[in-house]
Amino acid sequence: MVNSSKYREQFDRVKRWYERFREIDQGRLHNRPSDYYQDDVYAFFLNCYHLKDWIKNDPNVRPRENVEEFINTNEALKLCADICNGLKHLKRDPRKSRSGKDPQFGKRDFRLSLPESTISVKYTIDTADGSVDAFELATKCLRAWEDFIASKIVACEE
Repeated sequence: MVNSSKYREQFDRVKRWYERFREIDQGRLHNRPSDYYQDDVYAFFLNCYHLKDWIKNDPNVRPRENVEEFINTNEALKLCADICNGLKHLKRDPRKSRSGKDPQFGKRDFRLSLPESTISVKYTIDTADGSVDAFELATKCLRAWEDFIASKIVACEE
């Protein structure tokens, strides 16, 4: 029998934040101030990056050691790490950058549809190499974690 892996709680949380982000990107009922949408987008990147800590600290997961290496070899997750650390600390220490691309949130493109009162917001991440669509980056991050979990994580048996 396999123990319940706690990292799955965080992975499921990441997927829920991703769904909220998808609604914001593709259009949802506009029933709250726009700062809430930005909070949801930030929450996705914060929770997505910190999934690594749940994997590393889950006693029912082996091997845990390759999580940092995985992030350091995945372009999307390196950007996610730098975005997360910038959000967490307000200012990122360039010496601790994983991507070397100084990612920061750039412009937001709001689209309001009336009379349905739906809104979609496109977020841009500005990097040293140019701008990237934040939702596309989020999609790449989620897919990377799905691949990692499917191919690298083995739950320990009782």
